[in-house]
Amino acid sequence: MKFTQTSAAALSVLALASCAAVETEPAQTYEISDADQAAVNAKKYEILGISPETANDFELSDAALATAVRGPDNAPVGPLAYASPGEAVKAGDMAAFVAAMKLSIERNDDNVPFASAISSIDAAAAGDYDRAKELADIAAESTELTLLGGFLKAWYFALEGDFDAAIDAELEVGSRLPGLTGDLSLAAMLEAAGREEEALAVYSAITPSEIKAPEHQFDPQSILFSHVRLVISRQALLLRRLGRVEEAVELYQRLAEAEPERATTYAAAIEQIETGRGLDNDPLDANTAFARTMADYSLALAYQRMIRSAFAGQQASGFDDTKAAFDQLALLIDPDNEDLRLAVIADLYDETLFEAALHVAEVAPEETASLQLAKAQSHVRMEQAGEARAALGRALELADEDEELSTTSSAMLIYALLGEQESASELAETTPDLAQTDAEKASAHSTSATIYSQFGNFERALFHARAARELDDTHERRMALANAMADAGEVNEALQLIRAEALRRPNDPYMLNTLGYFLIENTEQYSEAFRVLARANALAPNDPYIADSYGWARYRLGDLEGAARYIEQARRLLEPNIHWEIEDHLGDIYWHLDREDEARAAWERALTDYPREETRQNLVEKLENGLEGAPPEKQPLPDISLGDDQEVNRQDI
Repeated sequence: MKFTQTSAAALSVLALASCAAVETEPAQTYEISDADQAAVNAKKYEILGISPETANDFELSDAALATAVRGPDNAPVGPLAYASPGEAVKAGDMAAFVAAMKLSIERNDDNVPFASAISSIDAAAAGDYDRAKELADIAAESTELTLLGGFLKAWYFALEGDFDAAIDAELEVGSRLPGLTGDLSLAAMLEAAGREEEALAVYSAITPSEIKAPEHQFDPQSILFSHVRLVISRQALLLRRLGRVEEAVELYQRLAEAEPERATTYAAAIEQIETGRGLDNDPLDANTAFARTMADYSLALAYQRMIRSAFAGQQASGFDDTKAAFDQLALLIDPDNEDLRLAVIADLYDETLFEAALHVAEVAPEETASLQLAKAQSHVRMEQAGEARAALGRALELADEDEELSTTSSAMLIYALLGEQESASELAETTPDLAQTDAEKASAHSTSATIYSQFGNFERALFHARAARELDDTHERRMALANAMADAGEVNEALQLIRAEALRRPNDPYMLNTLGYFLIENTEQYSEAFRVLARANALAPNDPYIADSYGWARYRLGDLEGAARYIEQARRLLEPNIHWEIEDHLGDIYWHLDREDEARAAWERALTDYPREETRQNLVEKLENGLEGAPPEKQPLPDISLGDDQEVNRQDI
């Protein structure tokens, strides 16, 4: 698959995965009489041991009620509308989720530790801190939830203003919390208490003296480095608020030294620190600190899940309902936390839960440009073009001066998803003029290049890709430029650029994938491509984009069965999302395997995932007429020798 480091973000908005698309099947509907529905509901009540009158009779915080999914009568649908509490989380319905927890407590005489922990958060959201602490204590009585109960209780002390008790309680459990949660929690609590110097001391203690950047995305150092950047960003913001700008700048300079290739990006961050442009300079209050820390806790759990899967030789997949639940519960404590809300929306969107993503955006207390963009993209995926355009227009109206560039850039991408070439191209030509820093200008030019490429204007795409690289000479910009050069017919120059980059990153699976796929699509050097992609697949056997490329190399060499096996694996790894390139490849393979119905189904699926205009036309042609001619001639697959050191050397490249 082409240039996988950028393809997943090529048409993304607000970090929502561009290749996410839901497979649409005709919905099956069944008529059910009122009497039959009443019988079904009565059976539910009997199983649960409750009466219809009390099914939704739970005291919930106003914040939880605000998240309720409502029925035609505008009443909350309640917990019985979902097959399980996890389904309520998938719907963004914390009202139903919390009600389900309280129902569980009621049915089991309070002896449900997890439900008690969840209910305690809702009590805190309602300002009933005594009840919140009581429920946290019940949760802590369980061996499995001792730490969570203690963590929550510490923050309930903080929410009611007793920071001395809060810090003492946090210190009892903090060192045993997952990842950096304990340290980040303590720092946030100290900052909210007005004890900024102590908070800075905590941040300093967890900032390594030597910062080492990862070599590539698959480097295990990536997780640690992401934590370092997080700690430094929070430390720098606090220093700036205290007027210690030089110290904040020094922190970002340390990151720039560790990642010299991203110097332009860090220069932009330094410019923000120095000018305050786009930064929130308000002191951290207890509610915001607690919500942020809950998100840190859920992220640490997610990282643990990823690491466990990696050790088992697998890839963490499926909806992470634990992370989603804690993040959505954090929004009950701080509903105005836009960054957290957008992260929740992005996670739901990535799982093709578009209606839920839209719901979480719609129930926000305040209308903002970023939330309108999130709504627009969900509307696009739900095939609600009119609503998407309305949300886009509203986003552009709401954007203030600091938001104008990001809002316009995102809007042009969504216009591209809508197929509105004129609107998208008009913004693509003007958006770079809104940028102030080199990093912003490079990003704007890169987005403009994506738009022009989407609609087949490869000359303008190349112009903007060159401009982006000149302003910000990074790996990502160089690979985007190679992409644009190839589209514009400068294949040899593009290949030279890619080979030079591959020599600098010989063990980066995505770099190897980029080189191998380029060779497949733009040259006849299939044997070299096969060897390079075999290496990439060995380094990252669970990556769908690499599996697709490796399968496509096999197709070019006439190994249709092998090609189908790997690209079907890519499809499975990407579920519930789809990607047009994977489906297009499968369609071609199925056709040559005399599986014509499956081929056409794959090509139709590809059309639903917003391929660029040239590909869309080719797909339409294939759906109408199929493929002409014989499949690639079957050739012996090249020998693969990765060597004992598992290194790719210059001869391989």
